[in-house]
Amino acid sequence: MITTARVQEKGQVTIPRDIRRQLKLKKGDLVTFINTENGVVIKTLDSAANDLLGILDESLKSRGIKIEDVINRAQITGSDQLVKKFNLNQEEHNILYQALQLKAQAAVESIRQIAESSPTYEITDDEIEAEIHEVRNKR
Repeated sequence: MITTARVQEKGQVTIPRDIRRQLKLKKGDLVTFINTENGVVIKTLDSAANDLLGILDESLKSRGIKIEDVINRAQITGSDQLVKKFNLNQEEHNILYQALQLKAQAAVESIRQIAESSPTYEITDDEIEAEIHEVRNKR
C-alpha cells in the first residue's frame, strides 16, 4: 500500500487512518522514526525496541549468551560491568542501550496515559521516577 501525506508548516504529517489502525496508534502515542537503507520506517516504541532486542539476541546466540540474562543483569548493574561480563562489542552495547531506552519511554508514557485518564489524580515526574526505581529494586 502506498499512501501520500503533505508535510505541514512545522514539519507535521498526519499519519493516514489505515496506517494508524494497522499500528494501533491513538492520540498521544509515541512513535519512532528509523532511517534504513530503503527509507524511513515508523514504528511504535515497543515494536522498535523488540526489533533491536531481536537483532541483539541473534548476535549473542552465536556466543551462547541468552538475551534474558543480559536484560536481567542490565537492570541491576552499570553498562561498564555489563560490557565486561558478556563481552559486548560497541554495536551490541549501543543496540541494548537504545532498546532499553525505548522500553523505558514506553513504560513512562503508559504511566502518564493512565494518570491522565483519571481526572482526580495528577502524577508528577518525581512519582514516575520513584515508581520506576521501586520496580527495579523489586527485581
